[in-house]
Amino acid sequence: MLRVRPLVYPSDLAASARFLTALGLRPAAEPERDSSFAVFDAGNGRVALQAGVPGSTGKGVSTLAFEVADVPEFARRTREAGTGVELSGDAQHRSALISAPDGTTFSAAAGPRDTGVPPSPLSVLVLWRTPDVAAAAKILEDIGAQPRLSAADASRHDFRAKNGGLVVVRPGGQATVELAFEYGSDVRDLVPALADGGFGPAVVDTGDGWSLRVASPWGTEVEIAERRGDVDGAGH
Repeated sequence: MLRVRPLVYPSDLAASARFLTALGLRPAAEPERDSSFAVFDAGNGRVALQAGVPGSTGKGVSTLAFEVADVPEFARRTREAGTGVELSGDAQHRSALISAPDGTTFSAAAGPRDTGVPPSPLSVLVLWRTPDVAAAAKILEDIGAQPRLSAADASRHDFRAKNGGLVVVRPGGQATVELAFEYGSDVRDLVPALADGGFGPAVVDTGDGWSLRVASPWGTEVEIAERRGDVDGAGH
């Protein structure tokens, strides 16, 4: 099992929860929400919110993360594939940590195989920009992510997690991770709910489809891109 579940550190968890709900995500039944942590489910990937400490450097940061069925087994298989893994935490809160050559570090923690949320047109997408595209793609393959298409351009890689969510790797001068979304229908259908929630999106014509750009409560602009027929992810 592998599911994309990025972690966002907002200073205002309540506003961030309203934003994700307006976008169409549902509060997760597992784990239960508390005053500092909440998970939201798109049906194709999940997003975790961890309340940030005001004034901390982590405020508004998004990090790549995954959910797996069995953390030690995930670590074993990933090591066998060729990528190093460190285990942390106790038996009840075990997580696997992976460090990429570009300095990006991400985790995999235990999650439910069935979240109870049906698939929807909305998919959680993490954009990983890196100066070492090949190494990032190799790590994603080693953890079990599935290539979504065969790209003629070796600098562009799109991956799908078996149990929901997408990760796209693109070249960049420095390593960054951004939360975004992909929508399998007309993204303009999302505008009324976002506008009613007070999150006025900008509709952008990319030339081969539409995308939305929305200012998030955690301080970054979030893109919701319309999936093209060739699932190229070219808008990212």
